[in-house]
Amino acid sequence: MRRWGHALALAGMVGGVLAACGEDGTASTPPSPQASAAAIKLKIEPTISELLTGTDRMGLALFDTAGKPVTGAQVTMEVQGTGGVDEHRPLRDIGPEYGGIPVYTGTASFPTVGVYKLLVSATLPGGGSGAGSIGVKVTDTGSGLPIGAKAPAVKQPIVGDPGVTVGMVDSGNPPDAWHDATVADGLARHRPMVLYFGEPGFCKSRTCGPTVQILQQFAKTYGDRLLIEHIEDHFPAGPDEGAKDDPGFTAFGLGTDPWIYFVNADGVIADRFEGPVTVSDLSTAADGTLAGHVPAVTISLNG
Repeated sequence: MRRWGHALALAGMVGGVLAACGEDGTASTPPSPQASAAAIKLKIEPTISELLTGTDRMGLALFDTAGKPVTGAQVTMEVQGTGGVDEHRPLRDIGPEYGGIPVYTGTASFPTVGVYKLLVSATLPGGGSGAGSIGVKVTDTGSGLPIGAKAPAVKQPIVGDPGVTVGMVDSGNPPDAWHDATVADGLARHRPMVLYFGEPGFCKSRTCGPTVQILQQFAKTYGDRLLIEHIEDHFPAGPDEGAKDDPGFTAFGLGTDPWIYFVNADGVIADRFEGPVTVSDLSTAADGTLAGHVPAVTISLNG
């Protein structure tokens, strides 16, 4: 995880909280005791740093007060805003698919710019309950290129460039195979693209590695229809401290990771995801992108 420009940083996930969740997404820390009927206080960490007005995707990671993952819960979120907003939204447990990390995702409506309070309630597998709250900041625009913008014709370093090795463009172990074409190549060939921005070997929140695994599953179905590219935060790939940004990362205006961008055959950004995702999320976005829809998916409050 890189530097965070928002107050929504995954501070609790950095370091100790998710240190048990390695690059391969395997959790070695046992879950918190959830069989007790006593209510627990939830520690809540947003997995999305950039929340925009309107209906937006939301992701939360849940822990108990000891910092242990709260998994397998039924979770609802109440959104309270300055305009009298008060809605209850269900959140979906994607942890079993996303490397065992205790992430719950859904959608929420944010009518205006401002600070919203999220009140989270959880029914735990053993019959107990948990509750907690957190404030989040919502803005009109973010730093990253938005849906509907033209993708920049950037030529990020790739394997095959003089002097460039796979270790310089991929910090994963093992590296993936998405380093043989640039964004400019895809645009010139009118290829729909999936662009993954992340640093699996240095991602402090441990979410970049599981995202690669989700993409690898997604690629089994869609890899022949979309050009998948992996762009690290830095070139050469390395930790944040003192490293130079990869030109592809800079061109998309990003300051956090992981991100996944969908670009259609006309070079228009059709969708984008920050943080944890599922194969189903990506498949729906891929179908919309291939069909030429912008946005690829209309985010709704249904479900």
